[in-house]
Amino acid sequence: MIRTKDHKTLNMFDSLDHLGPRRRQLLEQSWAPVFRKEILPELPVEQVAPFYSEQNGAPTKELYAMLGLMLAQQTFDLTDKEAVRQFAFNFECHHALGIGDDSDQSAYVSEKTLWNMRRLLTEHDLYQAMFEIPTKKLAELCGVDPSLQRLDSVRALPNISVCQRTGLFEFLRVHHSLLIFSFFR
Repeated sequence: MIRTKDHKTLNMFDSLDHLGPRRRQLLEQSWAPVFRKEILPELPVEQVAPFYSEQNGAPTKELYAMLGLMLAQQTFDLTDKEAVRQFAFNFECHHALGIGDDSDQSAYVSEKTLWNMRRLLTEHDLYQAMFEIPTKKLAELCGVDPSLQRLDSVRALPNISVCQRTGLFEFLRVHHSLLIFSFFR
């Protein structure tokens, strides 16, 4: 069974009523409200849903929250264990992913569920679509025109010149077998 929430419809009650003014201000200045309002409703749930059955199997985790967690895991470079803990205990993460209560049904995900979702996204090449959405949305919000992006090597030479001879030798020492292998290919 497929579970999704409508994140475009506003809630009747304020989910942040229990927070004092200082914690509320901290939360509103974080990444979570932007993620919840602008990115979460746009995630490609309609591309993931066909891989689940309406009639058979256990209910899925809420798909918007799962895709949001996968995106947050990659963005913040979290391990699976760290992502599970953030999903379970981090209120900022709960707010960003639209998790409304603290029940295990809503606020717990197993590492196996993460593995399965990652496999599904990888096998069906859906990661690209997932990362295009926040990139376009954030560029739009910040007023950045991607067509004006420079594609030359302005930053390459300064970064290369920083690398000293010892750094080059260290790189060659570590990667010499890969270089030799690719040379004789």
